[in-house]
Formats: sequence, C-alpha cells, structure tokens
Amino acid sequence: MKIDKKRRRSLEKAPENKKMKEENGADSDGIDRISNLPNEILCHILSLMPIKYAVGTSILSTKWKNLFPLIPNLRLRLDDSLLLHPETPPIVYLVSFIKFVDRLLNITLLDVPSLQFLCLLCQKFNDGRVIGRWISSALRLKIRRMDIRIRRLRFPKFIFDSLYGCNIFSLNILFDFADNAPVCRFNLPNLHMLSVQCMKFDHLNILVASCPVLEYLVLNSCICQPGRVLRISVPSLKALKMISAVHAFQSEFEIDAPNLEYINYEGFLVKSYKVTRMRSLKIARFELDGTFVQYPFDAGEKAFELARSFAGAEKYWMSKQFITLLQNYPIPLPIFTKMIFVSIKCMDFNGWGLLARLLGCAPMLEKLMFRSGFDLESYENFKASLQEPVSFHMSREGESFVVLQIERNVEGN
Repeated sequence: MKIDKKRRRSLEKAPENKKMKEENGADSDGIDRISNLPNEILCHILSLMPIKYAVGTSILSTKWKNLFPLIPNLRLRLDDSLLLHPETPPIVYLVSFIKFVDRLLNITLLDVPSLQFLCLLCQKFNDGRVIGRWISSALRLKIRRMDIRIRRLRFPKFIFDSLYGCNIFSLNILFDFADNAPVCRFNLPNLHMLSVQCMKFDHLNILVASCPVLEYLVLNSCICQPGRVLRISVPSLKALKMISAVHAFQSEFEIDAPNLEYINYEGFLVKSYKVTRMRSLKIARFELDGTFVQYPFDAGEKAFELARSFAGAEKYWMSKQFITLLQNYPIPLPIFTKMIFVSIKCMDFNGWGLLARLLGCAPMLEKLMFRSGFDLESYENFKASLQEPVSFHMSREGESFVVLQIERNVEGN
C-alpha cells in the first residue's frame, strides 16, 4: 500500500513530537499536567532549581509568571558564573550578570514580603559600588542571613556602608581586598552569627567590636599585619572558632569573652595569648599544625599558654601535635579543675606520657576517647606506670573509637 509523502513525514515525526511533549510536562494527549499542580508543589519544585532556571520559568505561561516570588522562605544563590558561556567574552557575561541581579532584586522580587537568605559568590565581578547597591536592595526585603564572598574586592567601603546599622541576624563574608584599603566603619547591632575569611586584623577588630550581641564567631585565614593584635571583647560570645591566621607567628591574641562556652583553635600558634577567665567554658578543641620547626619562638611554651588559658573547660579534643608540644615542655601542667573528658585524635608514646600527667592534674577526669593509634601493649605499660590507684574499663564506640572509663580510688589496676 502506498503512503503519500506528507503522511509519511507525519508518521516519522510522531515519536519525536511525543517525546517533546513529555519533556515539556505534557502527556501524549497534549495536557500540561505539571502546570496544573497546586502552587505549593510548583513553588517547592522551583525552590530546588538553580536561580537562573527558576526565574526563567516565568516565560512559560501566565500560570508560571508570578510563581517565583511566592516561594516560601526564599533563598537566593547568585554566582557570577551563572550566565557564563565558554564562548562569551567576560565583559559581556558580567554585564548580563549585573542586569540579571538588578532586575531580580528590584523588579521580580519587589513585592516579596521577606527574603530568607542571600548567597552572593563573585570570582570575577568585584565592584563594591554595585554589590553594595544589591545588598541594600536585599535589606529592603527584610533579609536575615547573608553569605557574601568577593575576590579581589574593589571599593569595599560601599559594601560596609550598605550593611551599616542593618538588622541582619547572620553574616558570612569573604572580602579579599587591597592592602591599602581604608579602615571602614561597621555597626551591626543585632548580629548573632558572624563568619569572616581573609580579613586583616585592623578591619576585623573594628567589625567584631561593632557586634554587641554576637554569639557565634568564626575567623578563617584572617591576616595579621606586623605589630597588630587581634582583640575579641564580646561579653555575649558563646562560641569561637579560629582557623589558620595568616602570618600567625607575628600575631598576638587578646580574648575577653567571659560567657564563652566553646572554643575551636586550629592552625598555628601565635607569640602571645591574653585570655580573660571564662566561667562558662564547656568545650575546648586544639588542632595545631605539625610544622613546629618554623616557629620563631618556643612552641612548647605557647602550647602551654594556650592550654592554661582554656584550662577551665569540661571537655577537650587534642591533636597529636598539641599533645607532643605539651608533653615535651618541662613545666608542670596547669590544673584542669573541671575536665571530665579528653578525646585524642592520634595516640602515640607522647600521648601516653601526657595522660599519666593529666590524671594528676585533672581530678574530675572520667572518660578518654582515642580515634587512632591505640594499641594494647602501650596501654598495659601505661597502666603499670601509674602511681595512684586507678581502674580503667575499655569499650568501643562504632568501628573507629576506643573508650576508657576511669574509676579512681580503687586498689590495683
């Protein structure tokens, strides 16, 4: 039977047309079932999509046009590679990015009652004048949380001015700006959570001092200039994490946080610690870098100062390097009056030696945990070396951890 050319072409295209309908959310009968879903479900779908595509759905139909601003607890993640195409000149896609963000914050989201979170990542675009304008637009939407990371930032003053006096609750910033940038003003009266990367001590001291109700502070790879001191004086502070200060050997740290409950110290030792007594300290974690030989001072002495500064904690996590420095420093350990728990990341002979000394300096110590390096022979030798009557009950937690429960004032081991 002969089939005319028009009919044959129609039959050949049928599978392709069916596939296109299915990809566009339509069944073989031509009904768009995705668009017929309740708005709540459609908004949830949009919330899982990259921002570029979620905003782009507004051109699909009248139904989709106003859905994006209806997403509850709206979270924006804006990346300057968002509109990047390998064949597009950088100036072109950066201009496109600027226009996209301007329209999004000032037109598309104009009637949104509030914005939950804004993440702004810029590897290429670094004009603080424009970025400050975007931050001001986001603040008009009553935003509570921001994550702003700008490389090689120019005109930082405009960003800091846009944040001045705002009611933001949580702020994460990475501002890598020039050495000659002027010291900026800050005022964040309601900020509770702050994370800072790559900021110099001069700016950092002013920033922290401008946060009177700050409770959680993370400092990552912040930069010490010669002769500068990092000062953290925040009575409300509860948790502090300090990671790898740049040029740390030249640094001095002053911490006045009487209500601090948690300290996590990672990276390098500094030449001086001045810490006000902390009456509420619960947890202290010390994860030091292992390259002791590069210190221009006695690293053991500084490790001892660090341990003494936070000797009032109840629970401790200690790295192998920190333990080695303490064990080899020929001065009696401070008294750890509240210590009840010690976790050791990697055990060795220095660790066993330090534990024997700790038992005499920590009268409340009741539990030890070892992540790696625990061996029975060293454990038996350790028990035999003890002078005071102590009993240990060994167990395992999971596959990785060995736990020793301590019972004092018993006869024999």
